[in-house]
Amino acid sequence: MTEPHMIDLGRQVLVVTVGCDGSKQVRTSLCAHEAARLLRCAAEQLAAGHPPHPCSPGAEPDPQHERPREDEAANPRGGRLDRERKVYVDPRGHVWDLSLAWGDIVDRAWKWHGSTDGLGEPILRAVEDEDGEALPLGILRAVYGPLAPIVGAA
Repeated sequence: MTEPHMIDLGRQVLVVTVGCDGSKQVRTSLCAHEAARLLRCAAEQLAAGHPPHPCSPGAEPDPQHERPREDEAANPRGGRLDRERKVYVDPRGHVWDLSLAWGDIVDRAWKWHGSTDGLGEPILRAVEDEDGEALPLGILRAVYGPLAPIVGAA
């Protein structure tokens, strides 16, 4: 297995999204060579952790935690959306008011328009480009975070 290097993920970003149609999108602040090395290492770890038998598509996920410890990975299916109130509680227990516009680190505004991804996470769209970039909240936070509510933009 490839030896991992320490990457300051507080300063570097590597996000891979795969659409339902199999399309892939990679966003990173790393050089392409370093990102490829990191993805190969992750692929090796995933392959090594896979059981020796075939997968069971549609199998029930592991039991959800109400709120994971800070040092443990959050269950991506652990969020809860209340569509009527437009409130999303993410897998770590943070509450998001989806009736508000949210500003990112490059001063773009993002708004929820009612859609979710395959895990039930709200997808927010950049306000200035209604037909443009749309990202699940967790990926938006990872790529353009931290996010802050925009006062008076509700």
